[in-house]
Amino acid sequence: MTAPVATARVTIAIVSYNSGATLPRCLAALAAQSEQNFRVILIDNASRERPVALIQSLPFPVDYREMDENLGFAGGMNVALEACETPFLAALNPDAFPEPAWLANLLRAADRYPHVAAFGSMQLAADNPGRIDGFGDHYLICGQAWRGRTRPPTHGDLAYSFGVCAAAALYRTGLLREVGSFDERFFCFYEDVDVAFRLRLAGAECAVVPAAVVSHVGGASFEGLSDFAAFLIARNQWWVLVKNMPLTLLCFALPGFVLLQLIGLVRHPGSARMKGLWAGLIGTAEFLKARRVVRKQRSPLANAGYWISWNPVAFLRKTALVRVDRRSGAS
Repeated sequence: MTAPVATARVTIAIVSYNSGATLPRCLAALAAQSEQNFRVILIDNASRERPVALIQSLPFPVDYREMDENLGFAGGMNVALEACETPFLAALNPDAFPEPAWLANLLRAADRYPHVAAFGSMQLAADNPGRIDGFGDHYLICGQAWRGRTRPPTHGDLAYSFGVCAAAALYRTGLLREVGSFDERFFCFYEDVDVAFRLRLAGAECAVVPAAVVSHVGGASFEGLSDFAAFLIARNQWWVLVKNMPLTLLCFALPGFVLLQLIGLVRHPGSARMKGLWAGLIGTAEFLKARRVVRKQRSPLANAGYWISWNPVAFLRKTALVRVDRRSGAS
């Protein structure tokens, strides 16, 4: 374990699980950053081959931690958050490769926009740099979230969205702790949507920094475990809805959510998706308790409904939705 840089402004957390094919490129991209005032925490979630050898000759310090079991992305991020001593925590997937100005542009935006709690990146497909892999996280009224696959017209250097994808994002450490950090019960998938929802309910803002660019492989750690992913997504969709959706909006959200699940049941009975939904329903009481905690943290400045989409076509087309920040008047 290498001692952290005392003057670092930001801690970059990488949660690795069987990421040997992509992690070297990710670390090399960090070594090429124009902003070098950072420390790295590498959390390995019980990979088959531990990546310890990859950090031996890096030009920056790495706090390397081996987990005895796979904690998922959420659990790994919380290990990093607990150890974080810097005002900013950046999440970076091992299959995300930042361009040299990535971190500098995120920190510049954080300095310029103190009311924003979470800053997302422009994610380009690693195998096709001309295709957008993610431009903000967006949320449909009936509980489905998506990464934007289009680049919307924006004004200025920030694009406000419902949330940001944690594959490559910058968070204000204090605010992330205030809203309860990542929910480890999610394991992975929708854990960043849950964080964004809670940040917005606390009155904070989320936005994409188009100049902060990464190339993203996407799903590299899942190695074909599509049934497991489908299970987690279906389960966690329900948990996010129950835990966070304001009551007035929940009355509109539930009919659409139920209809979509009935369609899924008819078309794919016994599928991993339906098993995930059942697991989610079993956990409803637990997340109703969590809902009470979220409600206590809600700010009078919160207006989550303003950032939730009612347009299913946008979800189907994976349209990136950005809106005017009502506080600053900027889009």
